[in-house]
Amino acid sequence: MVDLFRHKRSRARASSNTFWRLTVTAVFVAACSREASAADIRPYISGNGSYRAIVIEGNIERGDFETFVRIMRENQGQISSAYCLSPGGDFYEAMKIGRAMRALALHSQAPMRDPSGRPVCEDDKMGQSPKDPKNCTCASAGFFMHIGAIHRGGTFLAVHRPYFAKGAFGTLSQGEAEKAFNALQNSAREYTGEMGVSQHVQEDVLGTPSDRALILDEKTVKTYFWGDLPYRHEWLQNRCARLSDPEKARNQLYSNRLRAARSATDALSKEEWADLKMLQSKQDAELQCKVTVSKQTRAEAYEKYFNQRPSDFGNRNFAKWSEAVKYLGKSFYELMSEEKFEEDRFLDQVSLKRDATASAPVILLFDSVSKPRIVTSVALASTPNPSAEFIRRLTKIVEGAWGRESSGNRATEWRWDNNEFSAILKYQPKSADGPYVSLRIDAK
Repeated sequence: MVDLFRHKRSRARASSNTFWRLTVTAVFVAACSREASAADIRPYISGNGSYRAIVIEGNIERGDFETFVRIMRENQGQISSAYCLSPGGDFYEAMKIGRAMRALALHSQAPMRDPSGRPVCEDDKMGQSPKDPKNCTCASAGFFMHIGAIHRGGTFLAVHRPYFAKGAFGTLSQGEAEKAFNALQNSAREYTGEMGVSQHVQEDVLGTPSDRALILDEKTVKTYFWGDLPYRHEWLQNRCARLSDPEKARNQLYSNRLRAARSATDALSKEEWADLKMLQSKQDAELQCKVTVSKQTRAEAYEKYFNQRPSDFGNRNFAKWSEAVKYLGKSFYELMSEEKFEEDRFLDQVSLKRDATASAPVILLFDSVSKPRIVTSVALASTPNPSAEFIRRLTKIVEGAWGRESSGNRATEWRWDNNEFSAILKYQPKSADGPYVSLRIDAK
């Protein structure tokens, strides 16, 4: 197992005016070493941006905190989760990211473990699969970062105490080494206490030597590092719970009978089906309450951390919407080689897709029967629940590029029609994720 948990710290010598830095090296349990590089910290934005996460992959190094904060700011409070795909790195940098995750009310996901105890990332569909398979772990400094989240998922966590780089620490006297080691242990103990880690788990972590890794057993993970923080779990339950204990018991009973039955009609009576439908409605309301509260909490946390309210228009490049007309007439092959478009297949139709970014919308490009693999239509969509200011700014930019619309009610629909293309910008009140704005451009 790769062990890249390093420490960077300056402490005073006998004279309070003299300092030295304990430099960092990458230490491998397999008795080899190499120079480490900074983590690949990147946003993961799905489709139109209704789900956003930040992926932290690789060795955590100095400067990664600034990258983390920049991406969080760019996405204006829309990022809800972080993925820990790190074998370790700089202890103090990991703590800075962990504290920011707590302050910004983020969730964190570590790899799951398979029946043999190994970490698993390959089956993930939400951006968690690492670019480098060896980063399918949450270990060492990665663990300290992961525990900063207000909701933790994943069952593979490997831990040990932080340590000093070989060389600098070894040049100290025994007395100096003891003081430096105790200071480092106290920093780790203070941080884990701040993050609500129970004392006996703290001692397990800090009692594990740096040349070993303790893989926390699943019971420990599920007890102390799984789901919401204890206070938050109780708060959400108190605020959002809809099912009584007897209703929960009936719901579980129906579920068990449905799983065991040969057919759904044999499992429940008509009255029981009606009862189950009522219970599921309450369950859905409970889930929606938790989602709503989580979004509100995250927005408030963003405002407090960055001292400004998140918005869906502040960093948007609305010109991307009107500029999308440039794709008409271009070949799929040309666009795939020049830009980050990928083929998207639905039934027999092939289109090109580019997911949303922090500043630009999702874009879909379509061909036609008469012009296969040549773009004849372009579709764009906003993130769900666009604000009134988002819509105002968008229509202003598009009108500035294309002129005043030829028709539409100018409230929920705007239409343009010229010699080269026709377009319709529309407020769509319903979708699985909520209302959104779409733009359709068709070549003539």
